[in-house]
Amino acid sequence: MAFDNFVKAEFRVRGIKMARVPAGEFVIRTLPGGGKDDTQVHDRTPDLPIFHIARYETTLRMYTDYLNEIASTEEIGWNFKMKDDSTCGIRRHKAFLGKVRFSVTPGREDHPVTQISWYDARGFLHWCGLRMPREAEFEKTFQGGIFLDGDAYREIPNPYPKRSYPWGETPADANVIYHCNAYGIEDGFPFTAPAGAFEEYNSPYNVADLAGNVEEWTLDWYTTSYHVGLDGYRMIRGGSWVEFPLVVDIISGATKSPILESGMVGCRGVYDAS
Repeated sequence: MAFDNFVKAEFRVRGIKMARVPAGEFVIRTLPGGGKDDTQVHDRTPDLPIFHIARYETTLRMYTDYLNEIASTEEIGWNFKMKDDSTCGIRRHKAFLGKVRFSVTPGREDHPVTQISWYDARGFLHWCGLRMPREAEFEKTFQGGIFLDGDAYREIPNPYPKRSYPWGETPADANVIYHCNAYGIEDGFPFTAPAGAFEEYNSPYNVADLAGNVEEWTLDWYTTSYHVGLDGYRMIRGGSWVEFPLVVDIISGATKSPILESGMVGCRGVYDAS
């Protein structure tokens, strides 16, 4: 038996830190479909089952690991815009026998991945055994449920169940204290920031960067009564490093074609508890 080969074997354990969001009601602040359609009855206090959501946005380190294991031969999930070190920083290299390899620009490993389409994000999260959050799940994680410990216990009431920001009602740049990575360099970051750089201002479930840094793809389509059945634009939430601090709030959202990549948009994963 060739024990030498066994000794040289490499074992890697990967993991994504997740936050538990308990089941229960929360006060929804937006209308579905980007808030453009108020023609249908909308439950303003929906009840969601328990789910787990990634505490941090998907980083360049995570995404490059995916590219090297799954997409290295077909170059799925990578495009030339990712070489831009200001907003991304993933390089492609030709290796032995023509196999493509990818690396992250040193120092940017913990920055969020950008320049990924909705389909790229879905591919990465499927590889992780996860999915994208729905808008309602993003919103509940952002501001918390009516009871932070869930409806089964109802012992920890949410002090700000209609909060505007993950940390409460204080504007993102109030008193020259920067609560997230938004427009300008005054917060310390001209472009993206490392995931979790503003952890002091996490959401009620200790989830980082739900406001600012990069906008995040969701599962939901942009849908109104005028666009029924069209698989068109997808909803993105959370605001990014190019937005003014005022518009990284719970209500603001945007739409984007699922085939487009942007230096402002990334993703994070959700795991269904059941």
